[in-house]
Amino acid sequence: MAEANRPIVRGYVALAAVYYAIMTPVHFFALSGVSQLTMVLVASCAALVSAFAWKQTQQPLGSGRLEFTAAVVNTAVYGNVMAAIHTNYDPSDLIYFPMMALAFAFTSVTMRLAIASISVVLCTLFNELTAEFNGAGYAYFYIGFAAAISGLAFVVFLQRAIQAAIQAKEAAESRLVNAEDKLEEAELLSAAMHQRALTDSLTELPNRRAFFEFLNDWGVESDGSSKVWLIALDLDGFKMVNDVYGHIVGDELLKTVSKRMQEYCGPEASVSRIGGDEFNIILQGVEDEDACLVWCEALLEEVSKPYDVQSRLVQLSASIGCTELLRSQKTSFIIRNADFALLHAKKTGKNRVVVFTDEHQENAKERFKIEDALRSADFSREIKILFQPQVDLARNQVVRAEALARWDGPALGMVEPDRFIKIAEESGLISKITLAVLDAAITTLKGWEHPVPLAINLSGHDLLSNQVMDEIIQTLEVSELDPSLIEFEVTETAMMADTEKACDNLNRLSKLGFSVALDDFGTGYSNFNYLRELPIDKLKIDRSFVEDIGNPMTEKILHSLTVTANALGVNCLLEGVEDEIQLVMAKRVGAHAVQGYIFGKPMQSEKLIDMMGNHGEALDASDVTRVQSSF
Repeated sequence: MAEANRPIVRGYVALAAVYYAIMTPVHFFALSGVSQLTMVLVASCAALVSAFAWKQTQQPLGSGRLEFTAAVVNTAVYGNVMAAIHTNYDPSDLIYFPMMALAFAFTSVTMRLAIASISVVLCTLFNELTAEFNGAGYAYFYIGFAAAISGLAFVVFLQRAIQAAIQAKEAAESRLVNAEDKLEEAELLSAAMHQRALTDSLTELPNRRAFFEFLNDWGVESDGSSKVWLIALDLDGFKMVNDVYGHIVGDELLKTVSKRMQEYCGPEASVSRIGGDEFNIILQGVEDEDACLVWCEALLEEVSKPYDVQSRLVQLSASIGCTELLRSQKTSFIIRNADFALLHAKKTGKNRVVVFTDEHQENAKERFKIEDALRSADFSREIKILFQPQVDLARNQVVRAEALARWDGPALGMVEPDRFIKIAEESGLISKITLAVLDAAITTLKGWEHPVPLAINLSGHDLLSNQVMDEIIQTLEVSELDPSLIEFEVTETAMMADTEKACDNLNRLSKLGFSVALDDFGTGYSNFNYLRELPIDKLKIDRSFVEDIGNPMTEKILHSLTVTANALGVNCLLEGVEDEIQLVMAKRVGAHAVQGYIFGKPMQSEKLIDMMGNHGEALDASDVTRVQSSF
C-alpha cells in the first residue's frame, strides 16, 4: 500500500514545493512590513519542507514514514493558510479550508491521517466562523463539511481501489511466478529428457543419437585445424558370453567394458554406444595415421584384459576400424568407411586395428555400389538360377542339382555371386535373394516334365528370422510341391550366432518332409554330439579337402570325414571334384556322391535336362565327356 500511495504523495509534495517557491517572492513584492516578513517566512519554510519531502519520496518508504511525510507537508500547508488568514483577514480566504480538506483527503495514505487532518481543518474553520460570525460564513462551513465528507469517501474508495489493484497485481505476479516456475520446471524436464534421450540407459554413455548430433555439429563448427578420427569398435565373442552366462552377465560386462574404455579415452576422446556391443569413438588431437594406430592398439590391449563379472572371469577381445573425419565428406560416407575398415578387421582375424586407406576406398566404393544396387533391386525379376548337378557314385546318376543364384540387374549388369552374396549377407538383404531363388526353383520344378530334386542354400539371416522362415514355409505349402524335391543347405557358421533358434527352424523344415544338408563340412566348429542333434540328412565336405590331392594326409582326412557321416547315418557328398583323380579319390574314401566341374559347371535348366539323358538314366563315360565338352 505504501508503495502504491507513494506516487500520489510525491506528486502532492512536488506541487506544494513549486507553489510555495513561487509564492515566496510574490509575498515579498505584494506585502510589506510584518505581514511581508510573516508570509515570506512561512511560504519559504513550506517550500523547503515540501522539497525535502519530495526528495525523501524518491526512494520507497515504509507506511509509517510516508504517513509522517504527508502529515508534515499538510502541517506546512495548514500553517500557510492560517498565517494568510490572520495576517490580512478576508472572509473569502475561508475557501482555503474546503480546499485543504479535499487536498488532505487526496494525499492521506491512511484513514487515520485523513480523519486527523480533515478534523483539524473543520475544527479550525468552525473556530474562525465563531470568532468572526456572520451569516455568509456558515456557507463556508457547509462547503467545508461537504468537502470533508467527500474527502473521507474519496479516501475510502481510493484506498479500496489501490488495495484491489495491489491484490490484482500480486495475483498477476503470483501467476507469472507460477508460470515462470512451471516454465523453468518444463525447461529442466525438457533438458533432462533431452539428456536422457542422448544417453544409453545401460552404460550411461552417449547413445547413437548423441553420436550423430556430435557429427553434425562437428561438420558445422570444425575449423579443420586439427585431425579428428572416427573409431568403430566391435567386441569379439560377446554373443558367446551372452549364450554361456546369460544376458544379465552380458549387461554387466558391457557396463564394465564401457567404464574401462571411458577411463582409457579420458578427455581426448569421446565414447558412444551405438547398439549391442558396438561403440564409436571420436578421437581428437592425433595428427597422423601411425599415432592413431598405436592409440587404438593400446585400447585393444586394455579391452582384452580379463573382467571379473559376478564372480566369473570373462575375457574377450575387440576389433577396430577407423577413418579420418573430413569436412569434405558426408557423414554417411565417413561412417561407412569406418564400418568397412571394421568389417575388414573382423574378416582378417579379429582383435586388430584397420585404418581406412585408399585401397580400402576403392573396395568400399565397389561394395557400396553393389549394396546400393541390391537395395533397389527387384529380385523377383533380376535373380536367375543356374544348376550344378550332384552325382550318386554308386548309381553313377544325377540325383539332385544345387540351385545357384545369379544376379543380372539394370544398374550393374551381371554380378558374380562371390561379389554380391557376401554383401547381401552383411547388409541383411540375403533373405530377399533366398525367397527369390526359392520362387524361381519352384517355377522351374513345375515346368519340368520329370522334376530333378533341387538343393537351395539358406543363410544365417534366414535361419535366425522366424518371419523369413514363415515366408519360406508358406511359399512351399502354396506350391504344393513334393517335399522330396527340395533340400535346404546350411553352413555351420550360419548357425553359430544362435544355434538354438537355427536348430528350431531346421526342425520345422524337417518335420514338413524337407531334407537338410550341412554345407562346407569340416571347416566349422561342430563336434560330434552337436551334429547328432541337428536334423541333417547329408554332409557336404568342403572343396578345400580335395585341393591338395598329392598330400598323403588328404585321403586320411577325407576318409575320417566320410566315417563321421556314416556314424551319423547320413549321406556324404564331396564338393569340388574337378578331375578323374579326385573322382577316384572320392570313391576310395567312401563318399556317396560328388559335385564339381567334372560333371559340369553351373548350367541352364535345359542343359541339366540334357545331361540327365533319358530322364535320369545312369551316366556312362561318354555322357560325362559329352557334358564337359559343352562348357
